[in-house]
Amino acid sequence: MESTKIDAVLQQAANESRSILYEHEVYGILEALNLKVPRHRLIRTPDEIDRELLSGYGSDRLVLKIAAPTVAHKQKLGGVEILIKDLDFLKYSFERMMQRFRDAGHEPVGALLTEMIDYTPELGNETLIGFRESDTFGPVINFSKGGSDAEHFAAHFSPPNLVLPPLSPEWARALLSSTEIHKKFLQEGKKHYVDQIIEAKLKLSEVAVAFSNFFPSESDVVIKEFEINPFVFDRDGRMIALDGFAVIAPREEGSVIDEAAPASDSFRNLEAFFRPEGIAVVGVSAADHSRPGNIIASNLIKLERRDVHCVNPKGGAVQIEGEELMLHRTLQDLPVIPELVIVAVPAGAAVAVVREAVAVGCKAILLIPGGFSESSHDRGPEEEILALCREKSIRVMGPNCLGVVFSSNRGEEGINTFFIPETKFKLDYSRLHNIALFSQSGALGLVELTELRHAVSPKVVVSYGNQLDVDPCDLIRFWGDDAEIRVIGVYIEGFKPGAGRRFFDIASQGLADKSRVPIVVYKAGRTEEGRKATQSHTASIAGEYAVTKAAMKQAGCIVAETMAQHQGFIKTFAMLHDKQVSGNRVAVITNAGYEKANAADNLGGLESALLDAETEKALGQILPGFVTVEPFLDLTPMVGDELFAEAAEKLLASKAVDALMISVVPHSGYLHTTDEEVAAYARNIGNEIVRVAAKYRKPVTVSLTAAGGIGSSYDQLGQLIEGGGVPVFSSAEEAMGFLNEFVRYHLIREQNRLEEWIR
Repeated sequence: MESTKIDAVLQQAANESRSILYEHEVYGILEALNLKVPRHRLIRTPDEIDRELLSGYGSDRLVLKIAAPTVAHKQKLGGVEILIKDLDFLKYSFERMMQRFRDAGHEPVGALLTEMIDYTPELGNETLIGFRESDTFGPVINFSKGGSDAEHFAAHFSPPNLVLPPLSPEWARALLSSTEIHKKFLQEGKKHYVDQIIEAKLKLSEVAVAFSNFFPSESDVVIKEFEINPFVFDRDGRMIALDGFAVIAPREEGSVIDEAAPASDSFRNLEAFFRPEGIAVVGVSAADHSRPGNIIASNLIKLERRDVHCVNPKGGAVQIEGEELMLHRTLQDLPVIPELVIVAVPAGAAVAVVREAVAVGCKAILLIPGGFSESSHDRGPEEEILALCREKSIRVMGPNCLGVVFSSNRGEEGINTFFIPETKFKLDYSRLHNIALFSQSGALGLVELTELRHAVSPKVVVSYGNQLDVDPCDLIRFWGDDAEIRVIGVYIEGFKPGAGRRFFDIASQGLADKSRVPIVVYKAGRTEEGRKATQSHTASIAGEYAVTKAAMKQAGCIVAETMAQHQGFIKTFAMLHDKQVSGNRVAVITNAGYEKANAADNLGGLESALLDAETEKALGQILPGFVTVEPFLDLTPMVGDELFAEAAEKLLASKAVDALMISVVPHSGYLHTTDEEVAAYARNIGNEIVRVAAKYRKPVTVSLTAAGGIGSSYDQLGQLIEGGGVPVFSSAEEAMGFLNEFVRYHLIREQNRLEEWIR
């Protein structure tokens, strides 16, 4: 890449105080990249159009395009004309176009005269390739159908395909091979089309990185948008850029990513949020035990911590959990230096407390109160807090958050700053703690933990609120290598500027590493209404959802489209973490025909298993004659618990089956499914499913229909199955969908198929 030539083009436009490049300048950048453009010349006066000039154009028709600093969309304003190659007519047309735009208040510098490229506008012959600079993720490469209907096509038929640069040849190829048009090129023997598209992507990726606020550069100009629509393939199969558009801006000082990140030496201080030596709770009341500070102190003492110190300017003492604790007037009065200071006072008093905390030398500050920029839009107090803490490498979580829940299986003292009364929210610390949940919304974390209480148990939960300092990037980096955590769930309402790119860089590290913890992401604020809702809650500006989704997929995350999916993915990946995925052949066993059909309609990337003769014989020997032996096995409501389980075991034992979906419609009189029946009969279908699933390393999900809701008689059955390590859902559609995503994720990781990550 001839960056000096490109920079000269950008500097010329910047010196003229232009933010939009002329099209001939875009052509100049492409030529510096050795990408093909039409023969062209900028015409400033009609006298420049002469026979010598026209002799250099091989086509019989030419294209005249207006060049004006205030005209971005030339076609819409009538600034593009296709003309016959006639000297007098071209001069006349040039003067007419210039006068028309002058009369409209524009100041054209001339018009671009280009050759007419002969091509057929069939699907695949027009492509759009470009990039734009997202405030959150930095440069984003865009590849989609090109032409005049590109926007309509993207909105109604196929969204653009996006990836974050810098691109390797493998990622450039994956961006193309993840699309349907790639198949068309190969079917038509047009591998040379594929090679040219990949080359263009790689070269534009270099430009996107070289002239970005997110990467170091010697240029003081950045490219905010750069789009070629379309690149076309002429009748000789050459890829040529027809129309180009670009927007530039002055470079911001420093890298956006560096500005978004705290100092590297402060990263270790995250430890103080989870394993602090000494905790101070500021805002504990002597009289009002419903105050957040009191509930937090109570939670910590229930965890048998003996290093909790309470602070209230009035002094005195307070009774908490049967113990009388001194209320220290200031942090300076404490007998030790607390590593963690929990600020549970109103927002107006928080800055003064932070000053004290910084003065005593703590390592981490947890800001509980709301009432900061998320409601007042005044960032002054937050900026003061951040400046105070950054100077001393003190980490800050919040404000406007519930904070941290941390439990460990290694005998360490836990943390619980969620100021929710135990009667309304209680965690079970007795089971294996196998998930981490990081949520910008504390309420969502509470809801998901409650819904998942029979299935999983969290090792760490963080409600990080306004992400003044600590954000999901920090949390994933800190907990991503923890051997006890099987899945990380993240709920994001908005990223700080530059933090999206940091998240991508951290999440994508070791993409092909089979031991990496799966990360399940739900990003809110996808619509205008959603963006407004997240802004009012956390003072975050939600990024463009399409870019976020593409970046998360490229990083190897599991992207949930709904909150229900987020919860289902967390449950599935946590509960099946020790299962082996060796293929995508699935079998189904059910006692209702409609669930069999529902499962078949929602296979996704799974394939129906083809049973081998040995499995068919084994099933035929145990099943009654009214049951047809097939991979999607409908036992009908006439089969009891033991036979149901025995058939499931035959399928799981088969070499032809990689995964199993079990559907139980609990109303059958032959199954023990009600709460009373489950309690009375040890070999009930729930216990049998748990027993059989535990014998094999193959993934199993269960659909238990009509088992939830008010007044359900089947609550214990679902809890029994999930308590035994098998994820339960309310329909075959859900059970098959989550099983499909689990299998797909592990096969992609095993095969390292980059195009599948972003498909």
